[in-house]
Amino acid sequence: MANILLVDDNDEILEANRACLAGQGFAVECADTGVKALAALNEKRYDCIVLDILLPDLDGIAICKAARTLTDAPILFLSCLEETADKVKGLSAGGDDYMAKPYSLEEFCARVRALMRRGERLERDNLSGSFYIDRENRLIHALGKTVFLTEREFMLFELLHGNPGVQFSNENLLKDIWQGNAGISVVKALASRLRQKIEFAEEVLGRVTTSYGVGYCLTPPRSGKQ
Repeated sequence: MANILLVDDNDEILEANRACLAGQGFAVECADTGVKALAALNEKRYDCIVLDILLPDLDGIAICKAARTLTDAPILFLSCLEETADKVKGLSAGGDDYMAKPYSLEEFCARVRALMRRGERLERDNLSGSFYIDRENRLIHALGKTVFLTEREFMLFELLHGNPGVQFSNENLLKDIWQGNAGISVVKALASRLRQKIEFAEEVLGRVTTSYGVGYCLTPPRSGKQ
């Protein structure tokens, strides 16, 4: 039976979410403070964590970062903060999905199930030395680690990853990613950021390389894993 940890300081929300998930056969535990949540994570392994951001003691973002040192379990943020910047902050901290309050219990349970299926695939992929790309949230999971890409970083990654070994000139990238509304220095900066973000997974993703006067490409990993 899968174990789920719910973290929220609203008793009504905790009980509604607990009842919904328990009714679908999950073992559910609740914590109404960040301290209790971290204590639970240190004592037990969970298959999914549902985390509020505005807690009375610890910030949910900080809890997420701490949780990522303890577990690779999928984390769903459930918060009244609904601005895009808040969602990006949560996903960048290590969250896998983000729902804004209010929400429907039906969708909530569906997202938890989807995250757990994704987590099972990721675990299998990591065991086989592979990786998983979450296109909806612009996340790359590889070798037990998750990295978040900005919109243009992800566009560049998708372009290079979809055409391994193919060289793309600065002009090509300017046209494909910025529709010509940028300069060469912006392309170089973007490629550099992407290279730094995914270098931890070179053995399964490959490496972003630069050929002077030619352009950029994703060199396939030496092992041939893709």
